[in-house]
This record gives sequence, structure tokens and C-alpha cells, in this order.
Amino acid sequence: MIRTVCMALMISLLLTSCVKQQILDRVHLFIVASFDEISKDQIELTIAVPDFELGKPEAVTDQMYSKTGRTGSEIREVMGTQIDKPLHPGKLSVVLFGRDKATSGVKKELDVLLRNAIHSRRMYLAVVDGKAKHLLEEKFSRKDEKGMYLYHLLDANTRKGTLPSQNLHEFEYARVGKGLDPYLPLLQIQHGRVSVVGTALFRDDAYVASLNYNQSKFMKMLLKDMNQGIIEVKLDNGTFLTVDNVGSSVKYHMKNDSILINLSMDCKIREAEGNPISDEVLPILKKQIEQKILQAESELIQIFQKNEIDPLGLGDFVRSRKQTWNEEEWMRQYPKMNIEVDVDVIIMETGIKK
Repeated sequence: MIRTVCMALMISLLLTSCVKQQILDRVHLFIVASFDEISKDQIELTIAVPDFELGKPEAVTDQMYSKTGRTGSEIREVMGTQIDKPLHPGKLSVVLFGRDKATSGVKKELDVLLRNAIHSRRMYLAVVDGKAKHLLEEKFSRKDEKGMYLYHLLDANTRKGTLPSQNLHEFEYARVGKGLDPYLPLLQIQHGRVSVVGTALFRDDAYVASLNYNQSKFMKMLLKDMNQGIIEVKLDNGTFLTVDNVGSSVKYHMKNDSILINLSMDCKIREAEGNPISDEVLPILKKQIEQKILQAESELIQIFQKNEIDPLGLGDFVRSRKQTWNEEEWMRQYPKMNIEVDVDVIIMETGIKK
């Protein structure tokens, strides 16, 4: 009896796996798609479809398909008339927006992604400095499929790395929420390779400003507690000191009509360019590191206020503590509001060389 049941289960599993294989063989799954603006009412949709060589699963190329139209859904339907298998977006994990498209707004494209339950809310979004289609056309990945390569690149540098990022759900929450604005990684082709070069800052659904790589690292320190990241400090004698962030924490406080941001960081000295590190010198180094971080964070606050954007969600923080908070009044006050940053650094380790 037991033997019969086991045989039945094995046959069932085999049949199930065969059915799944047949389904996968009959559709084109794509992992990455991009949107570019062609004109005021025309967009260009580009997808990279993996093409696996029979018997060689490690050998993969990408077939590029691109069409223009008014809506992404219509374009995909027309695109299907040129492809031998139906397009299936069930594995869509990365969506790129060209600079012009991001500048004019991405609300319509987000609406399509959010309405279809098949799309993961954790998919990565990013802005390309230029045309997104041109980035996908580059041969930047020789081993991995382009979509998976971009997914791992964004994952390594943002969720697991030192740069800020928002997935589809987080971006939409920041876009429609009160007292905060969204942001996305900024990509660029450099010497034939894709690089995460900074952060694209949004007001509502439109890209309005950008941060470079170093500014983005300091921005993430104001967003969440971290335990990674290298900070380079130019000392008064002209040499450079490199410290490793082994644990930083950030807290917001209301101070009358001002906001105080407390940022504390434990660090280890990694490079000192021959500068002697003694107990007498440590207080001086500590002060210079704090000044460097304070200057960088203060410049970020000025950029945010100048562009009337709130990627840190300070308005949301104040709203959670004020019963009479009003969004319009907040946006009038925010550009000129006094926002202070207080930095405290503790040097945990200087290395074995004194």
C-alpha cells in the first residue's frame, strides 16, 4: 500500500514538472524592461528577452524588442505580433526609465505595474542618465542575462550596499504619501559597463535633481542605521584619511520650529597616508571627521530644500507628532526651515600600526 502511494506521488510530481516545463517553453519571460519618451504622447518600450541555447543553460543571449506607442500595454500587444511566443511579464524584476521620461513623469507607467497583480512589488526601479534603450543595447554582461545582471547590480549596491534605493512599493508609497518624496538609483554606461553613479531625486513622479555617488552615501546615512561604507577625509595638512563606518545611527527630533538630526558613527581608520596615529592626535582626527560629515550632510539638506523635495521624509516625521499638521503649510515652511545636523564620531580602532 505504502509502495503504491509513493509511486503515485512520484508520478504526480513528474507530471507536474512536465506541465511547468511545457508552459515555460511556450512563453517568453523577460526580466527587464525600459521606458523612454519619444514625444509628449509617445513612449518607447524596450524589453530584453533571454535566449537560452538548447543543451547549454549557461549560454544565454538577449533578444531586444522595441516599439513605440501611447501606452505600454498596447505596445506590448503589438510587439507580440513579431515574436513567435507570447510575452509573459511574470519575471519582470527591473524597470528602467530614460532621463527624459523620468523628467516628464512616470505616473502612467507605475499605474500599469501596480494594477497587474502578477508584478512583484519588490521589483527594482532605476533612472538611466540618457536613453534607457541605449543602456540595454550595450553588451555589458557576457555571462549573465541582462535583466539578472542589472537586478544583482542594484541589489548589491543598494539593499546590501551603501546607496539609497526604493522598490516599486516603496516608491509609490513615497509618491502618494504626505510629507515625503521618492528617489531611485541613477545608472550610467561607463567604458562599456553599467555603473550606479548616484541617486535620482523626484518631486511627486517627476525627476528633478540628482546626487553623485558620495552624496548618495551620505544621504543613506540620514535615512537609516548602517554598518558599512568608506568615508574619505581631507586633513588640514593636505593628506587624506580613510575610515570605515562600522555602525552609524540616525534619529530625528523636533526642536520648537526646527528639526534636529542626530547622527552618530563608530568607525575604524583604514588608511592614514603615513600620518602618525597617537592618543594625542585622535581628538583632532575625530573633530575633522565630524566636520567632514557635517559639511556633507548640511549640503544635502540645502539641495533638498532648494528643490523643495523631502526624500528624508521629515514632513512625515513632523506629521506623526503634530495633530494639526497641514501639507500645504509644511511645503511653505520647509524650504526655509532650520534643519540642524549634529554629528558624533567615535574612533573604535586605528589599526596595528601607530
